[in-house]
Amino acid sequence: MRSTTTFRRGQVVVVRVPFTDGSGSKNRPALVVSAQSFHRGLPDLIVCPISSQARYFEKPRPGDWPLARWRTAGLKYPSTARVSNIVAVDKALVGRIVGRIAREDLEGVDQALRDALGLTHQRTS
Repeated sequence: MRSTTTFRRGQVVVVRVPFTDGSGSKNRPALVVSAQSFHRGLPDLIVCPISSQARYFEKPRPGDWPLARWRTAGLKYPSTARVSNIVAVDKALVGRIVGRIAREDLEGVDQALRDALGLTHQRTS
């Protein structure tokens, strides 16, 4: 069944996210990173899983963006957007919308995505 919910970039949603090793999946918050103009006609969204594990928040690695305003996003614990684990998920698997991340956190995630995908602009002299 096709989802009739309109998802917007920057929203925090609950979705069943697969483990990177393929051993299973679990419901967890995730950040919608695909633009509405991109995913509007597609069955999937591109999301970035969000983890509340302290190790990612306290000592972020490349591909981790600790959310400074996690409470504003509707999250219960200090949380980190795991840019290194972006995934496409069927819109029908999205449970509910939890909230929306702050503009400055979305800007940080955007930079982490550019870095991860090699899209950082380099100036030439």
